[in-house]
Amino acid sequence: MACLRVSVADPRERHRGVSHHSLTAYGRVALLPADVVVPLLPGAFGDAVRRQAAALGGPQGRHRLVEVPTDGLRAALETSPVRLETMGRDLSADEPAFLSAAAAGTHAATLTLTPP
Repeated sequence: MACLRVSVADPRERHRGVSHHSLTAYGRVALLPADVVVPLLPGAFGDAVRRQAAALGGPQGRHRLVEVPTDGLRAALETSPVRLETMGRDLSADEPAFLSAAAAGTHAATLTLTPP
C-alpha cells in the first residue's frame, strides 16, 4: 500500500499536488505493485492530484489506484491526541497533506477487515 505525499501549501512547484518524491518512489523505484491511495479532494486541486497520480496506474504504471473519499476525515484528524505537523505546517496550513495520509489509513483499515 502506498500513501501519496500531497501538499497545497508548499511553494516549490515539484512539491505542489503530488510530490515528486511520491511520483519517483512509486513510479520508478517500487518494484512490486501496490495499492496507491488517491484521496478524493475537492475542487481543482483534487482534480490535479488525480491527474498526477494517474501516471502511477493504468497500462503504463504498475500500481492499482484506489480512490478514497476524504469526507469526515478532517473532523477525525482534529480529535487527534498528538500534534499534527508536516514540513512545519499544521492541519490548518496544509489540510490535503493530512487528508492524504488519513485516506491511506482508511484504506489500510479496510484491508485488515477483508478476509483473504
